[in-house]
Amino acid sequence: MSAHSREAGVDEQFGLRSAPWVDAGRWGSLRGYALGSVNDEGGVDFAAVGAAWRWILPRRFYAQFGLGGAVQTGYADGFQRYPNRLDLGSRFLFEPELRLCYVLSRRWAAEIGWVHVSNAGISHHNPGMDDLGARLLYRFGR
Repeated sequence: MSAHSREAGVDEQFGLRSAPWVDAGRWGSLRGYALGSVNDEGGVDFAAVGAAWRWILPRRFYAQFGLGGAVQTGYADGFQRYPNRLDLGSRFLFEPELRLCYVLSRRWAAEIGWVHVSNAGISHHNPGMDDLGARLLYRFGR
């Protein structure tokens, strides 16, 4: 949602995360991620890739900050065309995200998170878009 426009519907996100690329012990670990977001009412869809730093917290929690790049399917003009479909001003966007997760078991975890996409001022039209939501995670492999 932005101050210039609102979109209806739900953004459904699906993603993958890598095993740690760098493990700094108690200081955390660096890993890669890829995600896709689809709006169920024809709003802006996007795909992103990036890297995230994870900090292990007490009592089965962890926090994670990520920074990536995204490409979006919405309008990329320098102005807002329609009031019900967000125009992000650029096809390519920056995608920071912040998450708080609780580990349920060896394979399952639950997470709340914030994902932001915007062109960071590359275009003079830069409303940005924020998603706040919950995820259920499943760990593949060992």
